[in-house]
Amino acid sequence: MFNNKSIMRNTLLGAAFSTACLPGIANDSSVGDDNGTIVFKRQADISMDKETLSISENRVDVDYVFTNNGKTDVMTTIAFPMPPMYFGYSDHSEIKDFKLLVDGVGIKTNRKLVVLLKDKTDITKKIAALGWSERDLVTLLETQELPKGKKRLPAEWFDGDEPLFTLNEYFTWQQTFPVGKPVSIHHSYTPSVTTGVPMPASSLIEGYAKETCMDKSMQAAIKRREGAYGVRWANLRYILLTANNWQGPIKDFTLRIKKQSPSDVLSVCFDGELNKVDRSTFEFRQQAYRPNRDLSILFIGNIE
Repeated sequence: MFNNKSIMRNTLLGAAFSTACLPGIANDSSVGDDNGTIVFKRQADISMDKETLSISENRVDVDYVFTNNGKTDVMTTIAFPMPPMYFGYSDHSEIKDFKLLVDGVGIKTNRKLVVLLKDKTDITKKIAALGWSERDLVTLLETQELPKGKKRLPAEWFDGDEPLFTLNEYFTWQQTFPVGKPVSIHHSYTPSVTTGVPMPASSLIEGYAKETCMDKSMQAAIKRREGAYGVRWANLRYILLTANNWQGPIKDFTLRIKKQSPSDVLSVCFDGELNKVDRSTFEFRQQAYRPNRDLSILFIGNIE
């Protein structure tokens, strides 16, 4: 029900870059979700003049500058979507500590629950019309038992006993974009990361190589970092494609990816050229940038 969307092309840079995807779930693992950015319906008159995206295993920070190029002020709802809720997974890695600033001022967000069928169709209103509450849905997902006094939901919303819908939290707020005046928005959070106990290099290569285009240089880099207990690893996925909801491409885009340690291996599928700016940080900058795929990043390090 929680699908991982794998990425296709391999790029080699510095210590080694390649595609990464979600490995098989094992004991002592934390299951990560797709991390993301603010989204809303397409705005034809509002351009994203600047985006600076900084990603590490421990923090995601995003800074934007938007401009309304239309003839009237625009007020619209903006949302930050959380990953689907998990039930019964004690080892699930969640997004935490979401913070929002608009023009340097902290903004309070509202919580909205959205029910998505097959991860794309919003059936929230249909659920409410059937008399089901959030508590009822949680009961069903936790116990797979029909809540007392409730009629069964449509059969097409299930695959056998398995629900085909997920519960999703959104942080929302109302944002005004005055004509011609730049608006700065910053948000940051602790990302959801897939990780686990140290893994032998051979197991990591076996689990990632075929589906992630892991080349020989990448495999050698992993093997060099193997200790008596294997290698430390983490996978972080980030949704870039929602940036295409704005007017035109991103006028000035910067991506920074930071490793925990200079000796770590950083593996990522990305169309542009990531340049090393210091011992732990790689950066990509481009004018008129239009993302055409999401990110999946693999961090690999020595065991200290």
